[in-house]
Amino acid sequence: MKYTLSRNITIADTNDFFEGDAPEKYSHGYYILSDERQETDFLINGTIKYFLDKFFIPKTQQEVLQEIEAEVNSDASVFEQTCNTFLKYLIKKNFLVAENTEEPLLSKETLFREGDIIDNYSVLRILSNKSNIDIYLVVDTRNQYNYVLKLLNKNKVSNEHHYQKELKQLEREYEMLYDVKEIPSISHVYGFNKEKELYAYITLEYINGKSLSRYIDEQEPLTKEDCLQIIQGIIYGFSLLHDCKLIHGDIHASNILVLKDKTIKIIDVELSRKVQVENEQVLKFGGVYHYMPPDRINNTTSKKFTTQPDLYSDVYQIGLLIYLILYNTLPFEGFIWEELAFNIKEAEAQYHEESFLNYPVPIPLIAIVKKCLNKKPLDRYANAGEILEEYKNYVFI
Repeated sequence: MKYTLSRNITIADTNDFFEGDAPEKYSHGYYILSDERQETDFLINGTIKYFLDKFFIPKTQQEVLQEIEAEVNSDASVFEQTCNTFLKYLIKKNFLVAENTEEPLLSKETLFREGDIIDNYSVLRILSNKSNIDIYLVVDTRNQYNYVLKLLNKNKVSNEHHYQKELKQLEREYEMLYDVKEIPSISHVYGFNKEKELYAYITLEYINGKSLSRYIDEQEPLTKEDCLQIIQGIIYGFSLLHDCKLIHGDIHASNILVLKDKTIKIIDVELSRKVQVENEQVLKFGGVYHYMPPDRINNTTSKKFTTQPDLYSDVYQIGLLIYLILYNTLPFEGFIWEELAFNIKEAEAQYHEESFLNYPVPIPLIAIVKKCLNKKPLDRYANAGEILEEYKNYVFI
C-alpha cells in the first residue's frame, strides 16, 4: 500500500516558525511539524524530516527503503525494522495516510458571525475560535441581557463519533456548572441546547473581566494589597468548590477572571478532564501543561497524564496561581514536554523574598506556596479550605 503525508501536516524550519526567535539549542537541525487537526506542534529532527519528505508523493514502504538504501549506500535490511516501526507510528498518528484517503476538510471558521441570530440570541462579538468550540458574546433579544454562548461546532469535528463524544463533554460541563450554581465565584450557567444538527451550546453568565495573566500584565498600578486580595479571592472560590466535594481539575491562569473590583470568577469547570501530550510536543509557556502536578505526569510514556485530578492536584495548581501573582512567572519551564515534565518532577521552585512588583513577599505566604507545590501530594494541604485557613490567619491583614 502507498502512503502520503496528510494534507493536515506542514513542516517548517524552527527559525521560520518562530520568526528567528527559536531557542538556541533548537535553532539548527530541528523542524516544527504542525498538525492542523489538533492545532498541535511537534519538534522533530532532521532524520524524521528526511523520512517524512519521502512521502510528499505516495509511496510504499519498500519504495522508500530502496530510495534510502541508494542514498546512504547501505543494505536496506539494516534499518528495515526501524523504518517499519516508525512507519506504523506515523500512520497511527495520521501524519501519513493511505493513498486516495478522503481526509475531511475541517472548518477553521466560526459557525456564526456578528449580527447572526442563534435561536433568541444575537451575536455581538466572537470571543474565541477554538479547535472544536466557538465562543460568542450575545444579547438575548427578549430581555436585552448579555450572555456568553459556548458552542460546539460540528463543522470543526472530524466525524460523527467525535462529535458525539464532544457533545457528551459539553453536556457534562453544563451539569457540573449547574451543580455549583449557588457558588458566587463560579461562572453561572443558564441553559443547554442540543436540538440543532450542526451545533450545541451552553448559555453562560457574561463576565466583564480579564484573565489572571492578562490582568497582572496590564493592570496599573497593582499594589501588594491588590495582589493579596486577588489571592484570597482565588483561595476562597476554590474552598467553596472543595466544600461541595468537587474537583476543578483544570486550574490555570486562563480559567481565572479578575473583575474591576478585584473579585474573581472561576470558569471552564470541566471537572476531572484528562489530557494527553507527547514528548516532542512544542509548548506555549504558561499554558495548561505548565500547571500539571508531578504526581499526575509520567515522562516516560506517550500517555503523559496518567492519573485523574484530585483535591491534592487542585491544591498544587492553586499554589501555581499564587506563585504567578507574586512573581509574574511560573517556576518550571520547558520548550517541549520532555523538558517540562522533567523540571516539574525533579527541579525545585525558586522563592524570592521580593515580588515582581518590588514589595516584600510575606514569609508565611511563601511557606503556603511551598506546601502547595510539594512534590508529594500527601504533604500538601488536603483542600483549598485548609489553604484559606492558614492564609487568613497568617497573611491577610
